[in-house]
Amino acid sequence: MNDTSGYNGWTNYPTWAVNLWLSNDEPLYRAATRIALTIVDEVENDENVTNGIWTISEAERFRTADALKDLVNELSPELGASFAADLYNWALVQVDWHEIADAWLETARENREEA
Repeated sequence: MNDTSGYNGWTNYPTWAVNLWLSNDEPLYRAATRIALTIVDEVENDENVTNGIWTISEAERFRTADALKDLVNELSPELGASFAADLYNWALVQVDWHEIADAWLETARENREEA
């Protein structure tokens, strides 16, 4: 596939692939859900919300995107300066973290309603 715009309903292949791994690996699924639920529970106290910079919805989205990106970066292997590292880093830059955050916020809310 040469075209990186749109893949299986996601912005692009890297976004789809990251979400696929978060969704299909049990420990990652639990971690991503826990991250989203924690942020939803705590976001009212976010400094950017209390100062009127972000709405609650924006804070949930932005903080979840950052936290999921951090989770994926923590799992990333050390590839040094290499061809593989360049391709890997390029792919992560292409990920639409906000799109992934939206999906995980929805998943977290669904899980909470089912409990």
